[in-house]
Amino acid sequence: MLQKIHDNTQGIVAKIFVIVLIAIFAFWGLESIVGNIITSTSTITVNGVEINEADIEALTQNKAQEFYSSLGEDADVSAFDPSDFRQSAIDELIQREILVQSAVESGMAVSTNSLNTRMRQTPDFQIDGVFNAERATLLLRNLGHTPNSYRATLQKETILNQMLTAYSASGFTTSNELAQLAALTHQKRNARYAALNLGGLEGIEVTDAEIETYYQDNQDSFLNEEQVQIEFVELDKESLLNEIAVSDEQVQEAYEEERAAFEAQTERRASHILFEATTEEEFTAAQAQAAEVKARLDAGEDFATLAAEVSDDTGSAVEGGDVGYTTGDNFVEEFETALRNLAVNQVSDPVKTEFGVHLIKLTEVAETAIPTFDERREEIARDLKSSQAETLFLAKSDELGNLAFESPDLETPASTMGLMVQRSDWFGRAGGTGITTEAEVINAAFSAEVIDEGLNSEMIQIGDSRSVVLRVVEHQLPVVQELDAVRGEIQVLLQLEKMKAQVRTSGEALLKSLEEGGNVDGLLQAQSAAWTQLDAVERGARDVDPEISEKLFSIARPSEGGTEVEGFELSDGRYLIVELQSVVDGTAADFAEGEEQNMRNFISQQAAANDFAGFMENLEKRAEIDGLEEPEVAEF
Repeated sequence: MLQKIHDNTQGIVAKIFVIVLIAIFAFWGLESIVGNIITSTSTITVNGVEINEADIEALTQNKAQEFYSSLGEDADVSAFDPSDFRQSAIDELIQREILVQSAVESGMAVSTNSLNTRMRQTPDFQIDGVFNAERATLLLRNLGHTPNSYRATLQKETILNQMLTAYSASGFTTSNELAQLAALTHQKRNARYAALNLGGLEGIEVTDAEIETYYQDNQDSFLNEEQVQIEFVELDKESLLNEIAVSDEQVQEAYEEERAAFEAQTERRASHILFEATTEEEFTAAQAQAAEVKARLDAGEDFATLAAEVSDDTGSAVEGGDVGYTTGDNFVEEFETALRNLAVNQVSDPVKTEFGVHLIKLTEVAETAIPTFDERREEIARDLKSSQAETLFLAKSDELGNLAFESPDLETPASTMGLMVQRSDWFGRAGGTGITTEAEVINAAFSAEVIDEGLNSEMIQIGDSRSVVLRVVEHQLPVVQELDAVRGEIQVLLQLEKMKAQVRTSGEALLKSLEEGGNVDGLLQAQSAAWTQLDAVERGARDVDPEISEKLFSIARPSEGGTEVEGFELSDGRYLIVELQSVVDGTAADFAEGEEQNMRNFISQQAAANDFAGFMENLEKRAEIDGLEEPEVAEF
């Protein structure tokens, strides 16, 4: 949900942000931006600013979940190291912090009014198209945010996007670059080709000796997969809900705490006119100025107009004096006290603070309507049960792990905790069905201590709601299948190789004859092949086999009036003879409608990405990053 809200508040800036980052990673890779990526549990700081461990863990989990969800059901996850996701998360957070610090140092900023406007325009915060403070507060609260903390996050991301936008707009395209790109992308070639096809396998003899030799030379190709069968005991948090009961008193107490939290989240929006002062004489003068302006306000003059005219706070003056929202702790105590005592659109008497003398106007109050106890009873009861189930689940998970560690098998842990010992089917390192599709289970099942030492596994956490311990009961190492089991497979493979060799020999003979100036039409006819003429073919032409097109455009340009002839063995075993007759370079006139602008954008984005990558590399070299272990260059 938070990502969705962020997306809805980004607009065109987000698109630029994504375009630039894609270009950077595509052309330079992650390593060139932050070279030294380390897994570390110690505190990491970037120029003295700490990278929050909770942020690292959260991003690590997100990256892992996104990656595994992108894999198919039968994907082999055993080769992936979970620590790589943490390294990637640390790298990304370091990048973001370096960029934000650089942006702030460069004077980039976002007005409070701009942030408020964007929040109000966020569809998730609206009901029937109108901003609803209660809905916004509830959504953000469920995501662990207050309006102020979300606004701070949004401000940081907006500043970051400002910098990325600046670089994305810095690229440009020269006429020469565009002409070169047109020449390549719309190059046209005239050629003819002939393909010798494979025939049937009938009549191609393979001897027992050839089969035996191939079998002996390629035994790795005939290995059975290493497999295991496991027993496991599973603890499911959802099953614990039936063991938990909550009383009306507990629900009432939780409701009172919730109501207090809602009341504490009331936000007030303030504007002010400041008369700066540091000495007694200045304070006396400021009081007089404030009183004079207060009289003008009481007489009906506009607050925003006077703020722009006389306020010493130049940052807020251009916004009509607006200094944003507070929940009671954003401003100094005297300011907050005065603000709490105002009605909406009321202006305070002069208020003295350490900064000078203020005239404060309350412009808006965002209060959250508190649901009744009856409206909240069922949901609070569910939340309490879920919370207690979480606590019970963690305790029982620890108990299950300890019992499995102390027991020679899984019978004792299962009987002690009232759980069942279950048995899986055979599965390999690519996984099987049910619980054996989980990467953590596969990794544990094939670990040395479980297979070689016959031990129960450590407690395995699957998601947030399942814990498992397992042991291997059957283990089958990869073994070479008997020759008789694979004889037919080998025979077909050898027949196919012989057929490909025959076609290749015939093709090479035809190619040699053609290079010597001979007429090969009759020879082609004997091979049931014929020439196919291609005129003005461009790269990627849809009516030409992609592999043939690739070979055609790999041939060197022929000399004036001459041809270039080459032969290729295609992936399916056919032999291709290509005679390139001429090449015509493309021009800007060949661009389709809108294509020229797309090409300009492409070149500009590439140039901008190049500039940005160099900028990031320079920032990273100058940054003081502490808390990492001995550097190792990450490989991606």
